[in-house]
Amino acid sequence: MKPLSAAFVLGLFFVSVAPSAATADMKAPVREIIEAAARSWDNTTDEPAEDVFSVDRLERLFSEDFVEAFEAASKNPPFDPPEGETTGYPFDYDPIAQGQDGCPFENIHLEDDGEGQVTAFFNNRRCMGEGPDYEVETVLIFEVVEEDGRTVIDDFYPVVDGQSGSSIKRDLKLQGGL
Repeated sequence: MKPLSAAFVLGLFFVSVAPSAATADMKAPVREIIEAAARSWDNTTDEPAEDVFSVDRLERLFSEDFVEAFEAASKNPPFDPPEGETTGYPFDYDPIAQGQDGCPFENIHLEDDGEGQVTAFFNNRRCMGEGPDYEVETVLIFEVVEEDGRTVIDDFYPVVDGQSGSSIKRDLKLQGGL
């Protein structure tokens, strides 16, 4: 029996590790929208608020199913759209900051929990007062999937009292009649 050549063995090694080396950064789409939301709540800058759900971000960072739900819900917004418009923003709060009021985001960190789940943690209540209620982290769990060769967000859930809250995508689908 002939011994295996070093080049052949090295080739087998690279083929076996290539899929794991090529694994996409599951945190990347989550990081972009959390950072965009954080910049929108940053009161130290004169920059205009960023639209986390801009057309560009929806196309690049969210799954086709999420975009479909978002667009359907936009046809039935909680507030009347401006004169001449047929769609509007589908939320009556900031689903990332989890409210209509908030503070600049502090201590942002993301954890890739594996299995397509990324959890975002940050504090955005500290400027509202003192005490334990204002020290609580906002926690969002994101479902991240591979779609058409891209890593995208398929859904996200706020964590409320230690429990996963309502699916944002499911809420959008209900609002949009899907």
